[in-house]
Amino acid sequence: MTKFALSIIAASLLTGTAYAADLQVYAPVEMSDPVAAGNFYASIFGGAAMINDFDFTSSIGPEGTMSFDTGYSLDGALGYDFGNGLSVEGQIGYLNAGLNEGTYSGNDVGADGTASITYGMLNAWYGFDLGGITPFIGGGVGVASLALDADFTNYPGSGIDDSEVTWAAQIGGGVSFALAENISLVGRYRYLATGEVSLTDAADDENTGSASASILDIGLKVAF
Repeated sequence: MTKFALSIIAASLLTGTAYAADLQVYAPVEMSDPVAAGNFYASIFGGAAMINDFDFTSSIGPEGTMSFDTGYSLDGALGYDFGNGLSVEGQIGYLNAGLNEGTYSGNDVGADGTASITYGMLNAWYGFDLGGITPFIGGGVGVASLALDADFTNYPGSGIDDSEVTWAAQIGGGVSFALAENISLVGRYRYLATGEVSLTDAADDENTGSASASILDIGLKVAF
């Protein structure tokens, strides 16, 4: 009886060992890296604004031009960085420059005053992360108010003091330098252009033209 029981136990152990040898052992599957998380950010910029000559045509026929000194630019934005190089933002900005000279129907009018552009944009930027340094390109569309406050000093009592809202667009690029985990120093160039506006002069004539500017600025971008 004892020998029979031992034989049964031995046979069971041998069978179990053979079955276990046939089992395949699988290595645990490695989880893939998670997709980069995005974050909101805020930015503020200031710099130089070079408004290009404002060429206009009067409703009574003559053409004119106004040129400007280098002015200044200020803007801020709130946006979202998707973590894959793409970011979108809403931007509000302002630029201002003093008049340098002006002509009307070929005559020097002695223009004195300022021009300004106030704008709101929806922008998209794409950056190329090089490890702490990120070149980027992009642009946006929106609306702008072009305002001109010009006195024609060679012709007392004449000038243009008016503003009008129109569409606007911009393209640009720059480089971002990481200062800390969530703070970057950004330098960039933008070209901004507006649609046509018709500005009324002191004689109630309409003067139609469009504006554009090159902007060089520097600022801080803070992620949160």
